[in-house]
Amino acid sequence: MGIQWSAPQSLDYIPNGKLVTFTAMHQAEYTQYVQVIDASGNPISFYCLDGTQETFPISGSGVNVGFLQNGAGRFTMADGMQVQFGSSGPYVPKVSAGNPVVFFINKVLGGGNLYVTEDGTDNDYNDTNFVIQWYQYVG
Repeated sequence: MGIQWSAPQSLDYIPNGKLVTFTAMHQAEYTQYVQVIDASGNPISFYCLDGTQETFPISGSGVNVGFLQNGAGRFTMADGMQVQFGSSGPYVPKVSAGNPVVFFINKVLGGGNLYVTEDGTDNDYNDTNFVIQWYQYVG
C-alpha cells in the first residue's frame, strides 16, 4: 500500500522570504510522513540542522515518541507553499491545526503554528506533531 496523503494545508500566514524552522515527531504504529510542497505541488528542499540539504517528504515510525528522520530543519518561505501529512496505514490522516500565532514586542518578531494528525480510529491525534515557526529577523 502506498502513502495515504491528507489534503494540503496552506502556509500563507507566513510572509514570503522569511526563514522558517520546523520539528516533526511521531508516535504511531504506521509510518508517518510530512512534506512541504511548492505552488506547483512539488516537494521542496530544506536544510537540516547540520547544514546538509534534504528534500521532503520526511518520515518516521514507532509507537514511542521520536523525531522523524531529518525531522528538524529550515527553509525559506515562498508564495503558495503548503504542508501535507501522510501515513502508511489504511486511512488518510486527519489533520488538526492550531490558530497561527504572531510574536511581538511593539513590533512583529515572527510566528508559528502546531499541527497534529490522526491516522487511525482512536482519535487521540498524537500520530504526528509538526511545529513550524517563522522569524521576522535572522541572525
